[in-house]
Amino acid sequence: PGSRGAERSTPRPPVRSQFARTHAMAAPGPRLPSPKLGRRSMDDSGIAKRPPGGEEGRLGWPSLGGLREQLLPAAGEPLGRRHSEPHLGSDVIHKCFEHRPIPKPDDGELKRGLGPVELTLLGVGACIGAGIFVLTGVEARVAGPSVGVAFCIAAASSVFNGLCYAELSSRLPISGSAYLYAYCMFGELPAMIVVVNQLLDYHIGAATIARSLVAYIGQAVVSSGVPLHPCIIHCEPFESAPWLSISIGAPAVLLVLTTVVAGGAKMSAGVTSFMSAVKLAIVVFVIAVGVRLVNVDLWQPFFPYGMGATLQAAATLNYAFIGYDVIANAAEETKNPQRDIPVSIVTSLAICAVLYLFVCMVLCGMQSYVDMDPAAPMTSAFAQRDMVWVASTINVGAFFGMTTGLLAGLYGQSRIYFALARDQLAPGSLKRPALSSAWCGCLAASLAALIDVRQLASLLNIGVLLAYGTTAASVLKINNKRRCDEIRSGVFFGSENFYLLAVVLLTVSFSHGALLSPLLPWLSAAALAGIMGWVCVSREYSDCTGGAFKCPGLPLTPMIALATDTYLATKLSVHAWMRLGVTTVLVTVVIGVVTFIDLGRREDRICETVRAAAKAAGTKPGLCNKC
Repeated sequence: PGSRGAERSTPRPPVRSQFARTHAMAAPGPRLPSPKLGRRSMDDSGIAKRPPGGEEGRLGWPSLGGLREQLLPAAGEPLGRRHSEPHLGSDVIHKCFEHRPIPKPDDGELKRGLGPVELTLLGVGACIGAGIFVLTGVEARVAGPSVGVAFCIAAASSVFNGLCYAELSSRLPISGSAYLYAYCMFGELPAMIVVVNQLLDYHIGAATIARSLVAYIGQAVVSSGVPLHPCIIHCEPFESAPWLSISIGAPAVLLVLTTVVAGGAKMSAGVTSFMSAVKLAIVVFVIAVGVRLVNVDLWQPFFPYGMGATLQAAATLNYAFIGYDVIANAAEETKNPQRDIPVSIVTSLAICAVLYLFVCMVLCGMQSYVDMDPAAPMTSAFAQRDMVWVASTINVGAFFGMTTGLLAGLYGQSRIYFALARDQLAPGSLKRPALSSAWCGCLAASLAALIDVRQLASLLNIGVLLAYGTTAASVLKINNKRRCDEIRSGVFFGSENFYLLAVVLLTVSFSHGALLSPLLPWLSAAALAGIMGWVCVSREYSDCTGGAFKCPGLPLTPMIALATDTYLATKLSVHAWMRLGVTTVLVTVVIGVVTFIDLGRREDRICETVRAAAKAAGTKPGLCNKC
């Protein structure tokens, strides 16, 4: 390849859509001069290999359409369909679903400095909050002493999702998490739908935890005899506007924690690790004290309401393990992502499951499940035995739990915005981690200051489950040996997308089919098992390349994860689904309009992002010569 100056001396052809360029290559007649683009060999995962002789792409990373460009027939090869003229509408649709190039292990722009211990404590800090001292008692009233079994079932279902995140975050080790995976496997529009809903959950969740934390602190201060103005915690100054709820303390807490996150990954991980270690020590201490007070007779009957109640509690307790995906968002700042991220995800889930189980068994052995205080079961159990000092220790642990949850959430949000800015889908200023952290903190602080976001709890979790389900589906897509042929042919029936859609629809039918017929859930479960069995027998999946972690049990593991996420999503309120529908429509309209206006410049723009990332990493992945 020549220099950039030499390239500019050659007249550039007019910008045309990729659809038009492809047909121009196949059509006879003279062509404008262009660099020679040879077909590239691919490995089984669909990732292009380096050309023989060490020749690399001219500018490193591929363009936004790089993956599709590799999969289209080369010049002179027959095309499946012929059209006399391309249509603008088809160009817009094609661009909306155009794939992001798949990153290489050494790509990235952030400094890699996090190790497995910091990542594990980050995941534990995100998963275990104050809920370990509250949620256990709430669900014990539903399932009785078998709530420990419910936690084990919830942990097992979470492991399936965790293994999917472990493979993709080690295989695509840059920031972005579910947004990045959706972009690479499904295209820009699905990725934006996923990330907008995920960020909504993050922002509302951060504001909600901040309000709860301030209320917790305020209650402790008032109990000590120090008066506080009501608006420091929350107040409603105008009766005509009940939706307006002022809180001075919540945004103050968020801004302090935002300063920590803006200080960099090392500082944020250090503070989170310290607080998580203190929190774990308190939980272990409470278990050690409480185990001596256990009366095993209180464990009988173990299944007072039957196995159905235990499974119902397990569906709710699955949310107790949400948060480990923040480890995937730290992929670009991990020293050895291929090894450290899978180990940290699995270890953090295991630690959380063991602690939840022991807390449940101790609590149910100290007090009958029918007498538990749903607001503060663990604290009240010790207070009834005149062990107020243990109750005070639990309150300290709850404070650290909420704080680590906020820190981990703010960190994860900021890295998603960083990834969006790098892909030119958010303002370029957010490409600086400090500014993206400040943006997340200010947005959550604004919500916490003016709105009682706890009333929006019914809208939450749909975005997180959508992100988890998309990640599970992406594992199947990236390992499908026939992915290139399916993209090239455009066939839907019998493709990976067909089977993924079948799993989702059959799971929905299993969840709500009883409304139509008592037999429909059973038929749906049988069909779902049949689909999974057929995929295991008839489909071929490749091994991970480059020493990345391989999701065990492929393809069954990601399909179970997808079915679990879909089932949990069907149990959410209708308000959550209405929110998903509204955001999907709005994102589709915005992306469609932007694509229509900027159709000719999108490819050049993403190339600039790719060049910057490759230059910072000092690598040339060579996935696409065009960049």
